[in-house]
Amino acid sequence: MPKLAVLLLFSLPASPTPAQTPTQAGDDSLRTTRHTQLFGVGRTNLLDTYLSPVEYGGTSLYLLHRSERLAHWGKGRVSVQGTYAGSIALPRSSADDDKAMDGSIEAAVAWHYNFPRTAAGTRLALGGMAGTTLGFTYLMRGGNNPAQGRWAADIGLSALCEQPFRVGRHTWQAAVQLDVPLLGVRFSPNYGQSYYEIFSLGHYDHNLCLTHPINAPTARLTALLNIPLWGANVCVGYGADVRQSEVNHLKYHSWNHCFLIGYVRRLRLLR
Repeated sequence: MPKLAVLLLFSLPASPTPAQTPTQAGDDSLRTTRHTQLFGVGRTNLLDTYLSPVEYGGTSLYLLHRSERLAHWGKGRVSVQGTYAGSIALPRSSADDDKAMDGSIEAAVAWHYNFPRTAAGTRLALGGMAGTTLGFTYLMRGGNNPAQGRWAADIGLSALCEQPFRVGRHTWQAAVQLDVPLLGVRFSPNYGQSYYEIFSLGHYDHNLCLTHPINAPTARLTALLNIPLWGANVCVGYGADVRQSEVNHLKYHSWNHCFLIGYVRRLRLLR
C-alpha cells in the first residue's frame, strides 16, 4: 500500500504554547511546515550611475512568502527555510522632473541550526543561506541607456531570534531575522559599455563581477510581531532591504524600508 498523507491546514493556536526546555532533543514548533505571507508598503531610495547620477525616491510595494520546516537531517536541530520575494517601485528624481520604474524578484534558501530553547522559550538559530536576485530599472525619459538589468547570486549568513510572551490569556511572539550575503557574483556592464556591445557584438568586459561586503555591503532585516486574533495568527512588522554595490566603476544602491502586514499558517503531514 502506498503511504497516505493528509495535509491539515490550521492557524497558529490562540492559546498559550508550553515553552520548550533546553534539554529537549528537537523543536516541536517546527514539526509542522510554517508559511508566512507578508505584504508591505514603504519607501525606496534608488541610485544607478549607469543610468543617471541622480538619486530617485518614491513609494514601493513588497511581497514576501517564507516557509520553514525541520530538515530531514540534523537530528531535529536543523530547519530549512525558503524565501520568495518581489518588489515594485515608481520613484521620482530629486528634482521631480523624471520618473523611473524599478522591480526585482528573489529566491533564497537557508539552513539554520536551532540551539536548545531557553526556559523562557527563546529560540536562537544560526546558519548559512544561498540566494539569487533578478531585477531591472527603467527611466521613463528615455535616452541612450534608458534601462538596466540586474542579476546576482550569493551565499552568506542568516540568523534569527523568536521570543514568545504572554498578553492576557494569549501567547504573542516577536521574531527578528537578519540575512547578510558574504560572497557572490553579479552581472554588470562596464563603465561606458552598452548592452548592444555585450549581447549583439559579444564584447565581454569583466561583466561578471565578484561581490563581497567591501564592494557590495548588503543586508535584509525582518522584524515581526505575531498576534493571535479571532482564531488566526496575524503578523505586523518592519522590513529593511539594503542592497549596494560598486563594481566596474559604477555605483548602485537600493534602500527599501516598509511596513509589513500578513498572516501565518501551518501545514501538518500525518503518516
